[in-house]
Amino acid sequence: MTNILAFNKPPIIKSAVTDVGNLAVERDFRATAPKEIADIFFPVEMVPLESLTGIKDCGFQAVVRKDTNKILKVHGSRYTLIKNEDVFGSVDKILRKTEGLDTDGMRVVDQTAYAGGRTIRSYVFPAHEIKINDGDVTQLRVNVINSYDGSTNLRICMGGYRIVCANGMIIGDSIGNYTSRHSSGFSSPEITNRMASTLNNFFQVGEQWKHWANTPCSNLQAQAVINKLAGESDSLRSDLADFWLDEKHKLGGSMWALFNALTFWSTHYEIKGASMDNSAAIVQSREARVGRIISSDLFKAAA
Repeated sequence: MTNILAFNKPPIIKSAVTDVGNLAVERDFRATAPKEIADIFFPVEMVPLESLTGIKDCGFQAVVRKDTNKILKVHGSRYTLIKNEDVFGSVDKILRKTEGLDTDGMRVVDQTAYAGGRTIRSYVFPAHEIKINDGDVTQLRVNVINSYDGSTNLRICMGGYRIVCANGMIIGDSIGNYTSRHSSGFSSPEITNRMASTLNNFFQVGEQWKHWANTPCSNLQAQAVINKLAGESDSLRSDLADFWLDEKHKLGGSMWALFNALTFWSTHYEIKGASMDNSAAIVQSREARVGRIISSDLFKAAA
């Protein structure tokens, strides 16, 4: 399920659109109480595995989703449960207090995967944007990822949202990003410090994007990058080549066009029906792959 929340600075009331199958349900909500309208704050608790199985173990514990009575993951004794409401509530407060960060018109998209085992909240800031060429605008995006199933660490990642094609724009190097294991706990002061530098980091990356827009890219260079991303998948290699040619036609033969071909794949490439419930995690995994590619010596040498 995906919730799309559009809100301004509190206490302004906006609307929320929730996708339920093919239905769009709109409800009013107050921005100061997001968990009243989001589905990411479902109840979870840690339960000793022994109490569930009756078998003595070495301190294993299960994360149980109480509203569905499902075990999301069995962890060891060192695992600390960091609840979604603690993570996203803290980040929301930090964002609103970050000096220089304009939250006016800020949009929030909530997504879950693996039956709630992983949650991704994306903040998009229309007040902060980078213009590469006429009509080619990318807005600041911050992704916050928390998992109960151990599939990823607690992460906060800065990137962008390209308006013209709705691509998620990936930052190759972890500029200003935050990562923490659940066994290490949740550090609000460290996140505050990272958020304070988010804007400078975003516009620093924007200068790199502008440079790519003026850096020629040959079909040979593009194919080398595509081969690296596709690996042994011939079908993916063929599709990426098509995406490159399409972006080259629209943007010219530049590294910016190649980059957009990669992000088009990560954001929009087909997801099989059986995996649709986990689409948020699949897109996140693709974005991580693209991030590794643009951080590679192969891409940097061409750019």
